[in-house]
Amino acid sequence: MKNKKKIIISNRLPIQIERKKDKLIIKPSTGGLATGLNSAFDSSEILWVGWPGIVPKDDAEEEKITELLKPMNLLPVFLSKEEIRNFYEGYSNEVLWPICHYQPSYIHFDREYWSTYVAVNKKFCETALSIPQSPDFIWVQDYQLMLLPQLLRQENKELNIGYFHHIPFPSEELFMNIPQRKELIEGLLGADLVGFHTFADSQNFLNSCKKILNVPCGHNQLKHKDRHIFIESFPMGIDYDKFVHASSLPEVNAIATQFRSHFPDQKIIISVDRLDYSKGILERLRAFLTFLEKYPESHSKVVLYMLIVPSRDKVSQYKKLKDEINRKVSEINSIYGNLSWTPVLYFYKSLPFEELIGLYLASDICMVTSTRDGMNLVSKEYIASNTRSNGVLILSEFAGASKELVDALIVNPYNRTETADCIYQALIMSPEEIHERSEANRQIIQKFNVQHWVRLFISRLAETKAIQRDEWARRISDKVFSSIAERYRKSHNRLFFLDYDGTLVKFQNHAQKASPTVLLYNLLDSIIADPLNTLVIISGRAQESLSTWFDGRSYYLVAEHGIWSNFPNFNWAYKKGLALHWMPEVKKIMEKLADQTPGAYIEAKPYSLAWHYRKVELGLGELKAAELKEILNPMLNDYGLQLLDGNAVIEVKNTEVNKGKAALEIAGHIKADFLLAIGDDITDEDLFKYLPQSTISIKVGSNKSAAKYYLDQQEDVLQFLNQLIIKQ
Repeated sequence: MKNKKKIIISNRLPIQIERKKDKLIIKPSTGGLATGLNSAFDSSEILWVGWPGIVPKDDAEEEKITELLKPMNLLPVFLSKEEIRNFYEGYSNEVLWPICHYQPSYIHFDREYWSTYVAVNKKFCETALSIPQSPDFIWVQDYQLMLLPQLLRQENKELNIGYFHHIPFPSEELFMNIPQRKELIEGLLGADLVGFHTFADSQNFLNSCKKILNVPCGHNQLKHKDRHIFIESFPMGIDYDKFVHASSLPEVNAIATQFRSHFPDQKIIISVDRLDYSKGILERLRAFLTFLEKYPESHSKVVLYMLIVPSRDKVSQYKKLKDEINRKVSEINSIYGNLSWTPVLYFYKSLPFEELIGLYLASDICMVTSTRDGMNLVSKEYIASNTRSNGVLILSEFAGASKELVDALIVNPYNRTETADCIYQALIMSPEEIHERSEANRQIIQKFNVQHWVRLFISRLAETKAIQRDEWARRISDKVFSSIAERYRKSHNRLFFLDYDGTLVKFQNHAQKASPTVLLYNLLDSIIADPLNTLVIISGRAQESLSTWFDGRSYYLVAEHGIWSNFPNFNWAYKKGLALHWMPEVKKIMEKLADQTPGAYIEAKPYSLAWHYRKVELGLGELKAAELKEILNPMLNDYGLQLLDGNAVIEVKNTEVNKGKAALEIAGHIKADFLLAIGDDITDEDLFKYLPQSTISIKVGSNKSAAKYYLDQQEDVLQFLNQLIIKQ
C-alpha cells in the first residue's frame, strides 16, 4: 500500500519563481524548515501546500505553474494582489506581527484585513483538503495561518493536525488587545499539538486560553471541545552539518581570509538581520556608541560590520526604520571615524550562502540584539560555522535562542551600558574562555538541530493522537452505554455511589450556593423508586450540608470523604478516634494565605479543612495554592494527614478515611451485582481504586483516571442516569 502523504502547509512554498521573458524559472529555497523536513522524510512522502510567491498573469499561467510544481510535490495556493495586501501585508504583518513582538503601537487595524485573513485561511483549507487521500498528518506553519487548524478540523474531525508558531507569543494582557483574539485562539485549538520555540511562549498561550476561553489548563495541555490538546515547546535548530561542511570548503575559507585582510589590526563584530524593528538594530547602534564613549582605548581596534537584508522597505514603519539606521550609522562614523578607521560598516543587501559563512568565519564576535525574537537562527549559524570555536556570541535575552545558548554573553539590548560592557568583555576574553563557551553552545546546536526538531515534533504529534484515541476508547459511546444498560437490566441488586459537587451539580463560586435542584431531586427519587436500587451520595461536603439537603430521603449519605455516614439506619455517625490536634495549626496557615489572596476562603468542617480559590483571579489562585501545598507538605507525615488537590480547592484531612474505604465498607454489606461509581475529582480516585474490578467506574472529564470510562461534563452525568433508569 502506498504511504500516506505528510502535508506541510505554510504561507510560502519552499521555492522562488522568477518570470524572465515569459519564462518561469523555479529555484528551490534553502530555508531551515525545508532543509529539516527533506532530511527527516523521504521527499516523496511530503506534499507542501503554500503560496508560490507569484501572481499569475492569467488562468493559463496558473495552470502551468501548478503543473511545473506537481513533480516537486508542491501544491500552490494562488493569491490575488489584494489578498496579499490585506492578508499578508495587512493582518499578518500590521496586526499579528507587532502584537507578537511586543510593539502594540505599530498595530494598524483595517476592516478589510480581517475578512481577507479569514478568506485566505479558508482558501488554504480548501486546497489542502482537495487531496483525495487522507494524510498521515497535517503540519501547519506560523502566524499567517492561525485559523487553519480549526477550519481543517471542522471538515474532518479525524485529521492529525499539528501547528507550529515560529514567532513569539505575547503575554495574555497584550494578546487581549486583538479584537479577534477568541477566533485566533479557537483557530489554533483545532490542532492536536501546538508548538512554540520556548517554554515562556507556550505558557503565554495557555494563559491566553484560560483568560479568553475560560478553559482549564494543565502544565502543557488543555481540554477543548471534547479533545485534549497539548501545548509544548520545541526549540528549532539549524542544519548543523550543512554549516560545518560549508566552513571547511576552500572557497569559503578564501572568502574569510580575504575579508579578514581588510581589517588586519581590528576585531570584527558581525551582525546579520532582516530589516525589522524586532531585531534591535537601533539598540545595537546605541550600545556601540556607548561602548566607544566608555572605552576610548578601543578606538581604531574594532569595527561593527552590519549586514541588513532588505525586507518590507515599502511599508512606512520599515522605511522609517531604515532612515533612522542610516542616520545613526552616519552619526557614529562622523563622531569617531577618521581617514583610517570607519567604526560602523553597514550594508543593505543579502549575501550568497558561501559568502555569509566566510563572514562568520572571519568575525571575532557575533552580536544579536533582538528586542523580541521567536528563536533567531543567526546566533546558531555563527556558532556552527565557527568550527575553531574562537568567536564570541553576544545574545539578547529576548531572543528564543538565549534559553538554549546560555554560555553566550546574554544582554538586555535596552540597557546600553550593560551591552557596551559586554562588547568590551568579549574583546578582552581569553582564548580559553572563548573556546569553552563556544564549545558548550556548539554541543547544544549539534544535538538540537533542525532534523531533531522535526523528528521531535512529529513524534510528539503521533503520541498526542494515541493519547486522544485512548481517551475516546474510554468515553461512554452509544455502544458502551448499551452494554452498561444491558447489565443494569439483567441485575437484581444495584448499588450507586455518586459524588456531589462537579458530578450531580455544577461547581459554584461559593460552595453553599450549589444546592440541589428540583430536577436533581426528581432524578434521585426515580433511581430509588426501583426497589432493586440502593443509592449513596458520597461527598467531601460537610455533614451539615448533606443533612440539610437530603435528610428524610431514602438514600444514604457519606460526608467529609467518609468521616460521617448515615449508613445503614439513616442515623448520622462519625468515625471515632480521629485526631484533631493538627487543625488549629493548619487553619492558621490557611488563614494567612487567604488574607493574602482576594477571593480565597476557608471551609472549616468538623474533621477537615478546605481552602477554596474558585473566586480568585486566574493564575493567582494557582500560585497561592502551590504555595500552600509547599508549606503543608512537610506536615503531612508528622500529623498523619492527606492533602487533596481538588477542583479549585485544597483540602486536608486524616489519612485514616477516604471515599474508597467508606464505599468498600458499604459495598461489603449490600453485595450488589451491579455496582456504579461516578465522580469528578481527585478524591474520587480512591473510590475507583478500592471498589471491586467489576464496578462500572466513570470519571467526569477525560483526565487520566483509575476509572474505566469517562463522561465529558457534569450535565452528561444527569443525562446518563436518566437514560439508564428509563432503559429499564
